[in-house]
Amino acid sequence: MSETNLAYRTWGIREGVPLVLLHGFLGDSGDWETLARNLENDLYLVAVDLPGHGKSRDIKVSREKAFEEFSDLLRQTLSQLDLDRYSMLGYSLGGRLAMSHLTREGDAVDRLLVESSHPGLEDNAERQARWKDDQSWAGQFRTDPLSEVLQRWYHQPVFADLNSRERERLMQHRCISNQTQESSSNEVMGSGTSGESLALALEAFSLSQQPDFWGMLNRSSRASHYFCGERDLKFQGIAHRLLEMGCFQGIHEIKEAGHNIHREQPQAMATIIKQLLL
Repeated sequence: MSETNLAYRTWGIREGVPLVLLHGFLGDSGDWETLARNLENDLYLVAVDLPGHGKSRDIKVSREKAFEEFSDLLRQTLSQLDLDRYSMLGYSLGGRLAMSHLTREGDAVDRLLVESSHPGLEDNAERQARWKDDQSWAGQFRTDPLSEVLQRWYHQPVFADLNSRERERLMQHRCISNQTQESSSNEVMGSGTSGESLALALEAFSLSQQPDFWGMLNRSSRASHYFCGERDLKFQGIAHRLLEMGCFQGIHEIKEAGHNIHREQPQAMATIIKQLLL
């Protein structure tokens, strides 16, 4: 495994309770800014850029061992900060990576906090269908203008709770963020670099390639908590099933929120996080 570290940013006091933040697909560490501002007086927050995203856009993982390789990268990065014990909060793709990290590095994780995230597909037919769908999206990221792909991406059912203004604001933010990252690179990048990096990340971390964590999480001795939005019915169902199976200690359903709770209701989420960690 390479000695490359993931890019990251921090907030808060170094002596505070450490909380590692993992963003979702298309995001970067800056996605946590508003939530972090509600937590920085009490916690030490470390938000990393996932491979293929943000300032980690040139970091690649193999499709065959993507989750294991990410866990190694995260451990290497946190060791540079002298963090050998910490809690984790992961959103969507970040939540899936956090669950994976817990199964590999359980002794290092004090609390697992998961936001709107899937523990894995259990049916082979579902896996095949998801892989076909993700390959289609990867092809679009490689060949089409990012603005057009995002327009289609954010019209998927999981984002149905977004109104037109919120959807447009989110798409603009993603486009600006990717353009900023490209222009700040020390290397000359072609127009397809961002799309190619995202396509590779989508394929490597596809839900179809992810291990099934349903049965693995209930063997963890760590207290785990799941956040879901009251408008996100799909992930409410997943949360309650995880609770019934003993995989999570508690569920926190956030009012007036959909899939992306830390963006829609950061103060409400921060209040619960402080109750859980402090």
